[in-house]
Amino acid sequence: MVRRAIRLVDVKIGMNMLLWGAETRASHIPVIEQLALAGFDGVEISVVGQAEAELQQLRQATQDMGLALTASTFVPPEANPIASDAAIRRNAVDYLKARVDEAVLLGSDILVGGLYQAHKVFSGVGPSEQEWQWSRDCLHQVGEYAALFGLRLGLEFLNRFEVYLVNTAADATALCRDVGLANVGVLYDTHHANIEDPDPAIALPATGDRLIHVHLSESHRGTLGSGQVKWQETFAALRSVEYNGWLTIEAFGTSDPAIVGAANIWRDAFDSPQQLYTDGIAFIRESLAQGI
Repeated sequence: MVRRAIRLVDVKIGMNMLLWGAETRASHIPVIEQLALAGFDGVEISVVGQAEAELQQLRQATQDMGLALTASTFVPPEANPIASDAAIRRNAVDYLKARVDEAVLLGSDILVGGLYQAHKVFSGVGPSEQEWQWSRDCLHQVGEYAALFGLRLGLEFLNRFEVYLVNTAADATALCRDVGLANVGVLYDTHHANIEDPDPAIALPATGDRLIHVHLSESHRGTLGSGQVKWQETFAALRSVEYNGWLTIEAFGTSDPAIVGAANIWRDAFDSPQQLYTDGIAFIRESLAQGI
């Protein structure tokens, strides 16, 4: 029997709202309306403790536009899953469960990010086996809780300048397998892979059956196709593993000091947010069409 390869034209195209700031609020609904008009299938919202009413308002507004929602989050130092302080590790479980609740309120079926350790908190040495076990135990508890709501967790491997526990696709896949839950998978981000996993033909297949989400992000965090990411090789590798999920643009700018500090963004690598997402969705569609 000839196996039918899943075409990348079947994927959904999303836009991460972090381009407009660290916190997505109801005031961003007009921006989301413009994204719907541009042809996006959905938007990704960072859940950071917004009020329940605001999350429900965002959910209703996007539903009215015919858009789907995905959710992302950051992990702060006070909720570090790999802290030596047991109280902080317990807080990490509670913190991530709260983010799960917010993702569910949004109507998302996935919560992604560097969920395994606090962002930009370093020990000065490489990861230890104990830290790996602490992270695994935290993720197992949160993953079991998320499964009650049909929610998946996507572990995003981040570059060495942001975390030290999980830096490659292979690292993220190994942690997912160690957690041992079907709803815990890998988020592949082209920005981080460009630094840590420069050959998509090796990195993407390394995720095996654990790849559940993809961020398309340029090397300088600006307009897709204007930096150093190996886009042709990336799309070819996505086809080879028969990926059929979200392709979500993630870009950062200088409009929000919280983003500037978190992502070390000192200049805008785009003309305007509208130019970035308009050119970005066109770039994705062109790249998808080349593989038909």
